[in-house]
Amino acid sequence: MQAYRPCKVLEKIEIAPGILKISIDINLKAKPGQFFMLRADSFRQDPILARPFGVCEQREDRLIFLLQVVGKGTRLLAELKEGDGVSVLGPLGNGFVKTDDKKIAIVAGGIGIAPLLELAKKLEIKADFYGGFAADPYFIDEFKPYVNNIVTSSERDEGLFILDKLNPDDYDLIYACGPNPMLKALCEKNTKAKIQVSMEAHMGCGIGACLGCTVEDRNGDFIRVCKDGPVFDAERIF
Repeated sequence: MQAYRPCKVLEKIEIAPGILKISIDINLKAKPGQFFMLRADSFRQDPILARPFGVCEQREDRLIFLLQVVGKGTRLLAELKEGDGVSVLGPLGNGFVKTDDKKIAIVAGGIGIAPLLELAKKLEIKADFYGGFAADPYFIDEFKPYVNNIVTSSERDEGLFILDKLNPDDYDLIYACGPNPMLKALCEKNTKAKIQVSMEAHMGCGIGACLGCTVEDRNGDFIRVCKDGPVFDAERIF
């Protein structure tokens, strides 16, 4: 059974309001779409569970995550400084599955962009990238070397969602990560593409024991996002 490993923060950069890029000094060779549970050493004095983060990027000497400050747990992580201690559990869950499809799109909604960079880097052919944001797009430049085209939307500036700019029928396969309502809308708009979705859920343990991330699939069965996912064939869920 995996255990939490002690690490140190190498770098922390704010890339957009309330969005941070955090690097830690470990590389555990995760697959695109897998995730880690992170907790700051300061959590030991506070009864807060660890938080799940998809692998954004991995290099020889580090793992890189994107963090959006939304509550007390993520705020404590956001307050970490270079050299501070952090514990990490993982890699966890099931990642994206590569196929032989030739026309591929990668679709991100907000902070759902985080686990998609590592996917874009590992695909054998370049995909088209679509990123939807509430305000200004962020973290887009990192995708440019690894994708064909980049399309973004800003709900604040354009009054459009990213699905307004995407025709799923243009593709054989779509990888998507973002708010669950966005994933559902993508599946409803699609008529022929295969879709793999990385789902969001509140996670307590990350290993399938607490059942805090349980969701109901289309057959009425209850599945655990952390253990059975977080990546699913969309047909199983929607």
